[in-house]
Amino acid sequence: MTAQERLLLAGGLVVDPASGTVDRKDLLIEDGRLAWIGTTGGAPSNSATRHNVSDRLIVPGLVNSHTHGHANLMKGIAERWTLEASLTNGPWLAGPRDPETIYLSTLVGAIDMLTKGCTACFDLLYEFPRPTVEGFMAAARAYADAGMRAALAPMIADQTLFQSIPGLADALPPDLRASVGNFSLASGERTLAAIEEIVTTRAQLPKGISIAIAPTIPHHCSEPFLQRCMEIADRHGLPIHMHIAESRLQAVAARKIYGRSQVRYLADLGMLRPKFTAAHGVWLDDDDLDLLAEHGCSVAHIPASNFRLGSGIAHVRPMLARGINVGLATDGANSSDSLSMLQAMRLASFSAQVFAGPRDEWLQASEVVRLATRGGAQILGLGACGPMEQGACADLALLDLNHIDFIPATNLLNQLVTSADSATVTDVMVGGQFKVVDRKIVSIDTRELRSRVAESLAKLSAATCDARTLAGRLEPHVVAFAQSMAQEPLSIERRIPLEAR
Repeated sequence: MTAQERLLLAGGLVVDPASGTVDRKDLLIEDGRLAWIGTTGGAPSNSATRHNVSDRLIVPGLVNSHTHGHANLMKGIAERWTLEASLTNGPWLAGPRDPETIYLSTLVGAIDMLTKGCTACFDLLYEFPRPTVEGFMAAARAYADAGMRAALAPMIADQTLFQSIPGLADALPPDLRASVGNFSLASGERTLAAIEEIVTTRAQLPKGISIAIAPTIPHHCSEPFLQRCMEIADRHGLPIHMHIAESRLQAVAARKIYGRSQVRYLADLGMLRPKFTAAHGVWLDDDDLDLLAEHGCSVAHIPASNFRLGSGIAHVRPMLARGINVGLATDGANSSDSLSMLQAMRLASFSAQVFAGPRDEWLQASEVVRLATRGGAQILGLGACGPMEQGACADLALLDLNHIDFIPATNLLNQLVTSADSATVTDVMVGGQFKVVDRKIVSIDTRELRSRVAESLAKLSAATCDARTLAGRLEPHVVAFAQSMAQEPLSIERRIPLEAR
């Protein structure tokens, strides 16, 4: 279908995240937008190409508010990894990569997300030792070729894990203490110069691709570095996306370094603003949430990764109660493996119910769907995506009501959250264009994808062999140090204490 053609999706059961209702309706699509929504048979045009979708559940395209395209070649790598173990392995996981490898890694994730009903994502892409224009444009091209919308944020820092955590380097054996210099990043000046160069390419970006900036973790960034990141963001109007209070060690380390929480430190620095997103937010206390709400910030809720890395369970209800915008996310394939937003919805629903309190505070199915659609769209700055209303983007996922997940069809909205698997997704549309048809991606030729990925992965493995070996030696010491810090007191607890077993 060209942008000028009209398409009528007739008779589908349409999910409206705003009202939490499911009704049989017709959708008229024109110029990439929902031109009309109404009663079946009542469309104001008879010139549209008609598709009978009476056996489909139609959902606004799901929005992944936090992922890492560089991690898509690393599915299944993590085995009993904590966050700190993952960060130790980061230099070889991302590795020195050529643009072709970056393109393929990003493309694999785009296909994964699209075929599971996700139409847009916020990608914090990482290049070691610093970002490059070539790598950034390769990632942008991959999303454009697949047909996804994406906000791309180079993930940057000027301090390594071993420089940023007080006492960590000293806890290493002497022979390893000197070796961590092999993981050194480019200087802050060179990294920020690279960001400035990337921003100059803005006009060359494909349609649907935007730029953001991601200083990765507060204490991995010196204060002057963060100040410069803010200045760049202010000058170019860029969103800022950071990992905040993801693990217990991060929460403890912040108090040792700053004498306050990460959020309070960033607030005092002037970094919090409406275009600021705090990813994970597991170890946020009430004061932190008050600050995020006061400054109009968002939170990317990432339950799969939080479970996978043993980071704890983020408490979403207090965020929503304060009016904080919350999006839902998968994280990268190295810490969640599957980039399934349907899985993320289920985990978000179930994990909300482990906290003590009345069941009225549990997340309703309609709220979870809003996190996965409108909440994420707001984080990406896609105000016209997410709502099911006239004028909204025609970004849609169609799910098969004949699939066993919907038999019997008792409460479709609830089943979307608690039952639906990616196999239920049949068709996906972005901007009025079908990208997935009959469960097959049609926007790109994938016939040689497997062999191309295998070739790139082989080259990457050879290039990072020494770094992987070093990370394997460092990992147990880093994990032991993190565990020793677990005894430090905090005002909240986001994991089940051993005494409660």
